[in-house]
Amino acid sequence: MNYARVISLNFRSADDLEIFYHKWDNWFPENMPSAISRTLVKTAANSTLMVAVYETEEIAERAREIVENFFQMETKRIHDIIEFHGEVMK
Repeated sequence: MNYARVISLNFRSADDLEIFYHKWDNWFPENMPSAISRTLVKTAANSTLMVAVYETEEIAERAREIVENFFQMETKRIHDIIEFHGEVMK
């Protein structure tokens, strides 16, 4: 069953958002597990939703562990993180 992870990120500023995603774009291709799909939605000048769908819950859990390492490296830019996850219904 496909499994999704949705992360709402609020940054300290619009500049922090831009810097974070510049670094993310360079970091994630070599570090994150393959996903069925990835979507990034800019919800405000300083916030986003990251949506990734994985083939299994186990892969999604591994992705969560890996992405937490990246978030720790960029903690000074992040104001708040809200995470959701679950089976993809349709």
